Amino acid sequence: MQADIPSLSCILILDSDGQRICCKYYTQDLGTTHAEQLAFEKKMFDKSSRTNARSEAEIVLFDNLVAVYKNSADAWFFIVSRQNENELILANVLTALCEALTLSLRQIDKRTMLDNYESLLLTVDELIDGGMILETDASAISNRVGMKAANSEPAAPAEGGTFSFAFSSAKESFARSLLR
Repeated sequence: MQADIPSLSCILILDSDGQRICCKYYTQDLGTTHAEQLAFEKKMFDKSSRTNARSEAEIVLFDNLVAVYKNSADAWFFIVSRQNENELILANVLTALCEALTLSLRQIDKRTMLDNYESLLLTVDELIDGGMILETDASAISNRVGMKAANSEPAAPAEGGTFSFAFSSAKESFARSLLR
C-alpha cells in the first residue's frame, strides 16, 4: 500500500451504550479476534462518550491511532486510521458517511439503521473499499446505494412509501400488463 494514499483502519458505528451496530475493519492491527475488536470498540467508546460531538466532528488520538467521531441521535460514528493520516480527510469521510446515510435513510438512528442494514452496508462499501477512500460525495454515494437497492428484491418501505419503491412497483405493473 502506498504511503501517500489515505487509508482507514476501520469504520465503527456504535449505539448509545457502545454496542456494535456496524463495523468494518480494514487492517489487522486493531485486533484479529472478535474479542480484541470488541475491547478496542469499548476503549474507543469510553474515550469519546464523555464529549459532546453532536454538531461537529471531534478528533481523538490514542494507541498510535487517530479517530474522528460524531454522535447523531443514538448512534456514534467513528473513522479510525493510523496517526499519520490527515484528520481533515478523515473528517471529510465521516461527513460523507453521515450525509449519505441521511439522504438514503432520512434519519440516522439505531432503529432505522438496523431496519435498513443492507443500505447501511452498501453506503459503507460505496464510501470505502479495503480501507481505501472511494468517494466522498454524499449524493453520489446515496444515488448508487439507491440504484443497487432498487435492483434487489423490493420490500415494503419503512415509513409509508418512497419514490423509488413506487416507481419500481409501477414499472413491474406496467411490465406485467404488457405480457398479458
